[in-house]
Amino acid sequence: MSPPAKILVIDDEKTFRVVAQAALAAEGFEARSAASAGEGLALARELRPEVVVLDRNLPDADGLAVLERLRADGHGDEPLVVMATAYGEIENAVQAVKLGAFDYLTKPIQLPALVLTVKRALEARRLRRRADGFSGTARRRVERGLCLGESAAMRRVVELAEKVAASPDTTVLIEGESGTGKELVARLLHLRTAQRSEAPFVELNCAAIPETLLEAELFGHERGAFTDAKRAKPGLLEQAEGGTVFLDEVGDMPLATQAKLLKVLETQVFRRLGGTRDLGADVRFVSATHRDLQAAVADGGFRLDLFHRLDVFHIHIPPLRERPEDVLPLARFFLAELASRAGKEIRGLAPETERRLLAYPFPGNVRELRNVVERGVILETGDTLSPEAVLLRDEARPRPDAPAPPEAGEPPTLEEMERAYLAGLLDRAKGNRSQVARWMGVSYPTVLKKIADYGIDLSRWD
Repeated sequence: MSPPAKILVIDDEKTFRVVAQAALAAEGFEARSAASAGEGLALARELRPEVVVLDRNLPDADGLAVLERLRADGHGDEPLVVMATAYGEIENAVQAVKLGAFDYLTKPIQLPALVLTVKRALEARRLRRRADGFSGTARRRVERGLCLGESAAMRRVVELAEKVAASPDTTVLIEGESGTGKELVARLLHLRTAQRSEAPFVELNCAAIPETLLEAELFGHERGAFTDAKRAKPGLLEQAEGGTVFLDEVGDMPLATQAKLLKVLETQVFRRLGGTRDLGADVRFVSATHRDLQAAVADGGFRLDLFHRLDVFHIHIPPLRERPEDVLPLARFFLAELASRAGKEIRGLAPETERRLLAYPFPGNVRELRNVVERGVILETGDTLSPEAVLLRDEARPRPDAPAPPEAGEPPTLEEMERAYLAGLLDRAKGNRSQVARWMGVSYPTVLKKIADYGIDLSRWD
């Protein structure tokens, strides 16, 4: 059983401290209180609370100064702060949110509102810890995967990412064709930003989520905000508190959502759908697109003011065909990774395989190169990746107008290979779909969809 959450109340009103501490203790929390800034900061260092309820006006210090000290003393594990402010001082409360407070309550504080806000803060903190903050192993894998590029162009991309990492609030726009590795650059930028690297990296694919759900995913929603909102849900902005929000395919964001995102960028404040409280947005926005956003602006499909907000710092990733010196290092990296996952000892690329890879333009960029190597690992039976196992796009299927090859020599289709690969992994994992998802480097729902698409019978493993 996990220990109770620790809550600290810092307020000079004795009556409020007593009743607030009792109400929070009744909810199962370990609640403590302090009457001054000095006492509160000392107790915070001892207690290491998850949430602090902080009075805006203390006898020995300004509440905003205490807020800054709590954040500075946390060293990446600071508490979430709920600011208590007098009625009519809403501007001060909004300022506190901009400075990093989780939320605010106006005095006189109603105990049900206090308990509810503390619970919301604890849930936001839990999501923040669960979100993708990167383990040391994942960190090394991302950095190694990007830095394998030996071309001057990719060295320039890394150099730009390292430079902007020193400015933790600057928005970044990453532009490049599909499959060039825009997400990988965004993750590297997050890891190299010292002030944000230990906080979550949260991704939102603007093209993959229906317009009706996009805002709810980004901003969150309150209970009853729409038909299916049976309970309140924090959005990605809350989950990413202190870290990075990666807006992939931002060029596909609807205009209505663009307007709301622009307001967040301008004020660092947002509201959940159906909510009435302003919440702080202490995040760096990194966006990516394969589209020409300037052309989209000219066509009226993207807001000019939002474009300028997102494009403060620009990183362009060139396609793989423009940096052929990266092909073989990336192919060797993918081969080592995928062969290990498949339990095969394939030590390298045959000379003819290298020649064919270098001669191919890779219209699908790095993603296509990885897919080619993965198919090769599936087909290869020896200890070197042979040219016979490397099926490039034009060779993967016979052309419609080409004479049919002899049936015995007919290569399998991409679908047949992927189905065989997936069935093999399921067999190796004894039907454990979560393990298969980890091996394939995809999400659990993606594995379930592929199993359904290929009609794979799971009964032998269940």
